[in-house]
Amino acid sequence: MGEMKLYPNAEAMVSLHKPTSQESQMRKFVMISPAFWIGQTGRDLRNAGTTAQLLALYLLSNPLANYTGLYRLPIIYMANDLSLGLDQVRATLAAIEQTGFAKYDEISEYVWIIEGARHQLGEELKEKDLKVKYVNKEFATISKSCPFLTDYFVKYGTALRLTPRKDVKGPPVIPPVLAHEPIYAPARATAAAAELPYGETSEGILAPVEIADQLAAFLAERESRGALATGVRKVAAYVLEFDTKHGAWMTKELLRAATLAGDYELVNAAQYEDEVLKKGGI
Repeated sequence: MGEMKLYPNAEAMVSLHKPTSQESQMRKFVMISPAFWIGQTGRDLRNAGTTAQLLALYLLSNPLANYTGLYRLPIIYMANDLSLGLDQVRATLAAIEQTGFAKYDEISEYVWIIEGARHQLGEELKEKDLKVKYVNKEFATISKSCPFLTDYFVKYGTALRLTPRKDVKGPPVIPPVLAHEPIYAPARATAAAAELPYGETSEGILAPVEIADQLAAFLAERESRGALATGVRKVAAYVLEFDTKHGAWMTKELLRAATLAGDYELVNAAQYEDEVLKKGGI
């Protein structure tokens, strides 16, 4: 028997969206800066979890990606190529967006790697640079349904010498600068979770908590129990909002409480919040 694919028809679907010959000639390689691992955004991706790091790399290097950083990528391709469930991909994309690395719109199926063009093409293209023609061709073919068109033009119009489009209008929406704080977890709880010995003199340790992985696992279990896909965005949005307010360690505890209760719709979320906040001394 051959290898079983998570989505058997995905390869046939990908064949309908192969990169153009011009794009294939340009994308013989992709540049990934060491800052991907050690820069602020790289550290945020690491804190979001290994799945977030993997998916971020995939967004940079998959066969449909281009040097402009704005391109169409159906979510099913991500799921198939990375052997992830659709809800896992959705949760991880939401976590990636929180870091400021990329945005994804599932309706139009467009992804925007915010600093992708700058990293791949440089700070500014010269007037006679042959890549000017390439990026303008790519920009002109982006569907008007893509919600990132105006923001992309505002950010890169001058640097990439983009030709204005009639359908690009409206005020720019500048990606927010997120405040990043180290995640501290109580040493005793962290040691117990990791099954490590706990030192009585320790008051606390710096511990990365992989919220994207935790959320993805939670949503995958939700999906396996036959929950409706229409509710996944509401659940993921609630968890990510809680994470923003209270930090990754408490979010992990909230998901644990919901899992123990078998409440994958977070019907009793307020109860879990109270329990977790009391446990954290808040």
